[in-house]
Amino acid sequence: MDPPLGLSAYQFSSNSIKLEWWGNNSESYFSGYVVFITTNSNELYVGRDSTNHFDKPYITNSTGSLPTVQVPTTTFTSKYTYEINTLPNGSNLTVGVTYYVAVSAYSASKSTFSPLSNITNITLTN
Repeated sequence: MDPPLGLSAYQFSSNSIKLEWWGNNSESYFSGYVVFITTNSNELYVGRDSTNHFDKPYITNSTGSLPTVQVPTTTFTSKYTYEINTLPNGSNLTVGVTYYVAVSAYSASKSTFSPLSNITNITLTN
């Protein structure tokens, strides 16, 4: 699967981050995208081209499973957005902290990921 492209992060409020990226995944086994967030950039940079990212801090969907963002397969490049309000451990985002984020395409049926998107960072302010 191809990794997402052009990931950018914006402060949406004092305690949330909005992500935007482009994706084009037409694979029949594609399920959606997984969002990763951490305060330690090494957690994302180590093994970033791997197809197994279960060791990285990822955000689950509302049912507690992956992918974070479910989307249908498409033959067109599409723009996707996602708002982060909490960390994978359930704690809130904090003003003054730098967060590193990345996104990966994901297949639930194969339990595999694409390589990570570009890794970007953002520091929340008041």
